[in-house]
Amino acid sequence: MLLERREDSLDKTERKQIMTKHQDKAIDLFYEGYNCSQATFLAFADLLDCGPNEMARISSSFGGGMGKMGEVCGALTGAFMAVGARLGYDDPKNKELKEKHYELIQEIAKRFKAEKGSILCRDLLEINEATPGRATRSPGKACEHYVSYSTELVGEVLSKHSY
Repeated sequence: MLLERREDSLDKTERKQIMTKHQDKAIDLFYEGYNCSQATFLAFADLLDCGPNEMARISSSFGGGMGKMGEVCGALTGAFMAVGARLGYDDPKNKELKEKHYELIQEIAKRFKAEKGSILCRDLLEINEATPGRATRSPGKACEHYVSYSTELVGEVLSKHSY
């Protein structure tokens, strides 16, 4: 499994601080009005070689499950973009790295689905209707916990992987 714990330079406390910092940033951005995808992706601006305005534009189309179509969760898509921006491949001929990256993305999606019940926005919104009250602020935003969890997954991946 790609997301299994491995020994590296960050201890457990340092990892948790990094994840919490980015989760807090993502939630702040979400409540500022950025969509779920933007909030998740922009939370990692400090670690990526891309400016925040460009990141906001790139991720703006993915909120609400791809432009409010209810497809793949925007927060999860933002997570994929953050991982890709940091760990993705840029050589189309490097099949090994390409496959390794896809495996990592699939593992993130698998973990998200196991924790949240689906990766599809329309399904997640139905789940929210059945189990309301997960927001940390008032008035709350229904998808806050998806933004938070997606950000947590990115934090875990970035602290454990480099290739």
